[in-house]
Amino acid sequence: MLTRSIAYRIYWAGRYLERIENIGRISIIAINSGISLDSVAKGYGLEGQKELFDYIRTSFEYLRENIRSFAGERLMIEVNEMELRINSSKEDLLGYFNGIISSTVSLGNALESYFNDRGSTLRVRSQQENQPEGE
Repeated sequence: MLTRSIAYRIYWAGRYLERIENIGRISIIAINSGISLDSVAKGYGLEGQKELFDYIRTSFEYLRENIRSFAGERLMIEVNEMELRINSSKEDLLGYFNGIISSTVSLGNALESYFNDRGSTLRVRSQQENQPEGE
């Protein structure tokens, strides 16, 4: 059975993964359109490019902590691969963000496989099943 706390962590892991991927995709569009990353950062309510990279890093740290609470070794290997991409050189911004998108897709696929393999054991109980006996 899937506990409420694990379901909560799965939800937030997905949200952080999606945030990182979206920043990567928007940044690639901006770079290809000649728009500065400072403008992208301002769209997220951030001060500039440095703060955008900090936001990606912070989102990754939250993602990692949420995944760590339920993941096995295979998923953590994917998380470590993503960390390497996030901490890689930012000299080639297009390559940097393509690497981030590649790692988010790879981690997303690994998460999907993880849950498909455990589908029946991660069943969320219905409202009726959660009721105390005798009511």
